[in-house]
Amino acid sequence: MNFDLTTLTLLGCGYLLSLFGAAWLSERKRLPERLVRHPLVHVLALGVFASAWTFYGIFGVAYASGYAYLISYLGASAAFMLAPLIMVPILRITRRHQLSSLADLFAFRFRSGRVGTLTTLLTLFISLPLISIQIQALADSLPMLNQQISSTQAAAGFCTVIALFTLLFGARHASVRNSHQGLLFAIATESLVKLVALLTIAGYALFAVLGGPSGLIDWLAANPTALEPLQRAPDTDHWQILLLAFFACAFVMPHMFHIAFTENLPTESLYRASWGVPLFLLLLALCVPPILWAAVKSDAISNPEYMVLQLGQALKLPWLGVLAFIGGLSAASGIIIVATVALASMLQNHVVLPLVRVPDNVRFYAWLLWIRRLIILGVLLGSFLFFQFIGHRFDLNQLGLLAFIAFLQFLPGVLATLYWPGASRHGFLAGILAGFSVWGLGLLLPMMGLLGSGETPGLPASQGYAMALLSLLANALALVSISMLFPGSREERLAADACMLNALPRPSGQGIQVQSEADFIDRLTPRLGERPARREVRRALRELQLPTGRLTPLDTLRLRSQLEQNLSGLLGPVEAAALLAPLDAPAGHDFKGRDVHLLEQQLETYDQRLSGLAAELDQLRRYHRATLQRLPIGVCTLDANREILFWNAELESYTGLSADSTLGTPLDQLPAPWTELLVPFASTHTLHQSAQCIELDGARRWFSLHKAWLEDTPSAQGMVLLIEEETEHQLMARKLAHSERLASIGRFAAGVAHEIGNPVTGIACLAQNLKLETDLPEVLDTGDQIVDQTRRITRIVQSLVRFAHTGRQEGPGSLEPVNLHACAAEAIHLVSLDSRSRQQSFINDIAPDLMIQGDLQLLLQVFVNLLNNASDASPADGEIRLTSEQNEHSSRVLITDTGTGIAPEHLEQLFEPFFTTKEPGKGTGLGLPLVYNIITQHYGNIEILSPADKKQNKGTRVVITLPRLQQSMLSALSEADGEGLSG
Repeated sequence: MNFDLTTLTLLGCGYLLSLFGAAWLSERKRLPERLVRHPLVHVLALGVFASAWTFYGIFGVAYASGYAYLISYLGASAAFMLAPLIMVPILRITRRHQLSSLADLFAFRFRSGRVGTLTTLLTLFISLPLISIQIQALADSLPMLNQQISSTQAAAGFCTVIALFTLLFGARHASVRNSHQGLLFAIATESLVKLVALLTIAGYALFAVLGGPSGLIDWLAANPTALEPLQRAPDTDHWQILLLAFFACAFVMPHMFHIAFTENLPTESLYRASWGVPLFLLLLALCVPPILWAAVKSDAISNPEYMVLQLGQALKLPWLGVLAFIGGLSAASGIIIVATVALASMLQNHVVLPLVRVPDNVRFYAWLLWIRRLIILGVLLGSFLFFQFIGHRFDLNQLGLLAFIAFLQFLPGVLATLYWPGASRHGFLAGILAGFSVWGLGLLLPMMGLLGSGETPGLPASQGYAMALLSLLANALALVSISMLFPGSREERLAADACMLNALPRPSGQGIQVQSEADFIDRLTPRLGERPARREVRRALRELQLPTGRLTPLDTLRLRSQLEQNLSGLLGPVEAAALLAPLDAPAGHDFKGRDVHLLEQQLETYDQRLSGLAAELDQLRRYHRATLQRLPIGVCTLDANREILFWNAELESYTGLSADSTLGTPLDQLPAPWTELLVPFASTHTLHQSAQCIELDGARRWFSLHKAWLEDTPSAQGMVLLIEEETEHQLMARKLAHSERLASIGRFAAGVAHEIGNPVTGIACLAQNLKLETDLPEVLDTGDQIVDQTRRITRIVQSLVRFAHTGRQEGPGSLEPVNLHACAAEAIHLVSLDSRSRQQSFINDIAPDLMIQGDLQLLLQVFVNLLNNASDASPADGEIRLTSEQNEHSSRVLITDTGTGIAPEHLEQLFEPFFTTKEPGKGTGLGLPLVYNIITQHYGNIEILSPADKKQNKGTRVVITLPRLQQSMLSALSEADGEGLSG
């Protein structure tokens, strides 16, 4: 059966065009988003593991080694079933640090460009046989369908076409950080195609060729030799090492790493892959026995590796041959496209960019894109040359097993990255070199015929697998021993902590000597060019939602971290770190406040990934942090360099400075007046300072300072500062002291009045005795005047005594009828005696007969206080009027001034103790509370209305309501006065 060349070309190119169409439609959003981004798409894309070796070569393994063919499926299935332990941690690391390849992962973990370069070169070296297998599969299959085509022509044509499609699939963007969603969808489509193709062929073989399950049983019973290929037991000397090799290849081969991690969708897709990929591989594995038996029955085993293709020819079924060809093309093209894209990224970041500088006056992104395209073409050309001169001499399974065992050498490095922080750069390099040396001497060179007799013996069976096991042991032993002898640097330990399972990346503790995004742009411009540098910095600012302009120390660190992650996807982690390294100050600052705050921010978004003791410790951390944040006292923590580590919410309230703007800032760079307050105290050995006064926003505020030393290490001594505001306490203490001074003056006034009373009484007696000594009118008139003046002095002294006594807080003494008009008149008289010589006009319009039951002294105090307040609030020529109103049960006294009035927000606070709107020293805030207390003791009420004149919006009116003296009591008093007169 011979197919036309044009037909085969149209079939092959048409299939590849359909894949490209699927990719184009998905990237242009022409397909439903729900379909394109479904996690099962990623699961199917991971089916790229089933290459041409699995589609074709696995039949040769099954025919020669029996059930040992299952080892490849079981090894990869085990890797995905253990995805939560291996693949999910790798995904978290690569996603957080924008790592796109195994070389990036190792270079980041061991902080070494040499590690990345060596990993890249070794991966390229062992990927050439892997890609050569795919080329060989197509080069061998096409001549079977058309005898006029040679293997070389088929290989050259296939490489040309696949190079074009690889450039279209994976080289349209300058950076691998751009998700190739179309590539992922296309690879998922090709996985589905090869699965459907193999299932269809197996179904036809089982039901049409073998007669179904019952026919198969009868045929096997009649042909017991047909079972012999699958009944061969695996070689106990080597199946374990092969199982481990396929386990490692599921995530270390470049195409698998790229699909599993670089092109990954949400993390949940790997959890689905933990059962989806094993199911996919199980279906493929189940197809092998019926196809193998159908080929044996049809005598289509001249070349066991291609029996799936020969079956259609033996049965003379063109559609079956075409289906096998499309399935093989799907398996081969998928792995070539993804592997070359992944290798191009590795070679660009770890070989080309470290050696080649960006030319001047070029567009950086376009330059990178063309570099990647040239690398893709170079990799395909190298793979073709490997096939042409070396690969065609070997079977598919020989080259495949050689490559799979070589990829196994990366497994110790991956496990050390995830689970052993003690692994060092020197240990990794020693292990890789030791493992590949044993692999090369024990497997590669003998297979190539370069050792021994010079012939080409192929891959030795027992000796070969023994050397494979020896290479892995040499790798692991060298890694462990050298790492213990030569521990890693501090940077390696930090990177190891970032790579450990369930661990956070620790930010660099070095100080960053930049203040704005312009400094970052200046740093990146020599390497990227001005426009790309500006674009990268602006992109990082948008991702962090940071404003442009001047940056805080914490924002500087966050921007640098984000830039390094973004540039890792563009240039590789080592190049990105080297590009930003000059921004760092000299070492020695290993613990910064902004680092701690950045770790806190990362923990806030990381808590759902913590479990067990880690989760409990995180909850304890959150509890203690919340405690410090909510303390009603300012807390500030400093490191040994007097840089701020912690700044709680109460301190933010005191200072108006946010934690983001202060963390990492030296204490002496805080704005005034906090520098003057805190720096001298932090520099002394004094642990406490009380009532330090500062001027803030035009007001005086007092703070007490406390300090505690943090002596964790002899070389680093931090401290905790506690800042407690005492402004209210200080103001209250000053008001109380002022009140006490006023009380002392009152007591002194009472004593002086008492002492004045004695000589005044004597003078009055002497003046009255003049009547007994002379009859001269002039002398008698003078005596009367002297008596009048002494009575006036007595009245003034008695008023002062009563005024001084009203400072007592006891309730009213003996209640008696009080004439409010007379009481107000005496209060006006006292107020007018003030040395400040009040100029206001006091008008007493209270009804002369308005009587209440009360304590004269206390009521006099009420009027004096209210009149003093009215006088203080009124202008010099103002008028203060006292009026009254009466009804059946109560009397009201209204005191109205023409002052500025009282602000609405102060009205509810007027009767609170120590509240005053007067300047310090001019008021105590105790007058109105005392008035309110006296009025309530008289069963009355007081109300303050402001403004009194709403039209002119000025003045204050005080309304005092008191119980009215009943008429019956007034009559009784009148009768008592009449009886006293008659008596």
